Amino acid sequence: MEKADLYFLYDSAYSGMRKSILSGVGRDYLTNRDMAFICRYACEYYLRWGPKQIARKLNLQVLRMMKLDNLVKKIAFPPEISAPEKRTYLFTLMYPEILGPYHKEFFVIAFYQAVLSGERQKFPRSFFSGSQGADQNARICLMYALRTYADCGTAAECIKFMTSPRASSFLKKVKLYHVMKRKYQTPLAYVRDALVMTGLCQPDWLCPRFGGRPQADGTEIAAYLIKAFDACTNTGQDKNQRRKSE
Repeated sequence: MEKADLYFLYDSAYSGMRKSILSGVGRDYLTNRDMAFICRYACEYYLRWGPKQIARKLNLQVLRMMKLDNLVKKIAFPPEISAPEKRTYLFTLMYPEILGPYHKEFFVIAFYQAVLSGERQKFPRSFFSGSQGADQNARICLMYALRTYADCGTAAECIKFMTSPRASSFLKKVKLYHVMKRKYQTPLAYVRDALVMTGLCQPDWLCPRFGGRPQADGTEIAAYLIKAFDACTNTGQDKNQRRKSE
């Protein structure tokens, strides 16, 4: 949909001229990018927030206040996105020029590192359960732990380590023991699922280092998103100038 139409949809809903943003339009007429653009416009124009402020402050209360909550509920999140990642995924849709495509491994590992370091006391709810994305989180964290803390570089080394007497104590140390017991029962079943189902490692292939980070300009924004996890433009332009420039 054209940006002018998106502006009109939001302005008329926010001013009370229409019942909701989707009233009379329907979900099928808007792409995920369209809905994210409306969120960006609402925050930049009406709240005068830039990307850093949005990363710190955007939450459910703000979405409700700005009449965006029902719109966000209509975003079709990919199945690999677990519930706790949705806020971060929304932000990457709002600011693709800063963060680029959503790098699931980067954010999942960042959250995992925060728990291991003690910065976070526990994993967010539904981080390891309830969806395909949550299952993927468990696999990513295990592969990261094996590469980083057990020095496993191949699929064979991962399997050898996870069948050794050290496996259970290692999983407790890296805070994945309860995930293993609840979802897999044995360390071997856990590592086999991580190796095969994610495609991160194939037998006798080196486990790749997790790539995928926001571009340089997005690093600080990513840090805000990670810190605010619980879920670069000139905001001083007036409305006409903004629309003309776009």
